[in-house]
Amino acid sequence: MELRRLGPADLPACSDLAESRSWQREEKKWEFLLEHGEGWGLFDSDGLVGTTIVTHYPELASISMVLVADRVARQGIGRRLVSHVLDTGVSTLFATSMGRPLYEQLGFHAVGFTDIHVGTFTGRPADISHIATAADLDDLVELDVEVTGLTRPFLWESLLAMGSVRVSEHGVAGTWPVPGQQTIIADSPADACALIADCAAGVESVRVDVHDPEVVAFVRKHGLESWGAPTWMVRNADRLPGDRARYHAPLLQALG
Repeated sequence: MELRRLGPADLPACSDLAESRSWQREEKKWEFLLEHGEGWGLFDSDGLVGTTIVTHYPELASISMVLVADRVARQGIGRRLVSHVLDTGVSTLFATSMGRPLYEQLGFHAVGFTDIHVGTFTGRPADISHIATAADLDDLVELDVEVTGLTRPFLWESLLAMGSVRVSEHGVAGTWPVPGQQTIIADSPADACALIADCAAGVESVRVDVHDPEVVAFVRKHGLESWGAPTWMVRNADRLPGDRARYHAPLLQALG
């Protein structure tokens, strides 16, 4: 098998592999992650059989998109891919129950979880936020570093260009366009719920990955259903950086 970097020409194959494992195709997501991260693929004579992407920040590396074709399952493909992108620094990822034993063998340990919720939000907007502008970029990046511990201006630059960031006196929310997936940084669960309402009301399809019981109860009360709860894992650190009590939802699990 050949191990090589993934590029734009591999996007259809990556989406095909994802779809074959019951993931959504999400070519825009793959394109974004490959632009800002480092993707690796394993290929046999029939094509792409495994993928992973690592996004490097000054503080840590976020590993994602670990996929293995069903026809080569249980042959060590996932281990080979993840091992290839590991280094001596701090790494994080989200693990399904199937993948968690492998990651534990590679030195990761659980630090939390996130409960994926999807559906049509039935509540009303809270009207506590407004659309951010390019003038807010420095403040957004500073807040992101304070709360998540991650320096990632490219993320906020992209969301601002889409007009997909809302700010309030007590937090910020960003929305990835498909399927309306949200990131929420807020001072309290109540503030997080209000930001979710402002972003989700009137949107046909919403996804928000939350862990706080108050926020979980809120989104379920307003029409969203759980799709599972991946485990948040970290390697070479006792915990994740930042003030994570205020990090109520990641935009994309792939970005940490």
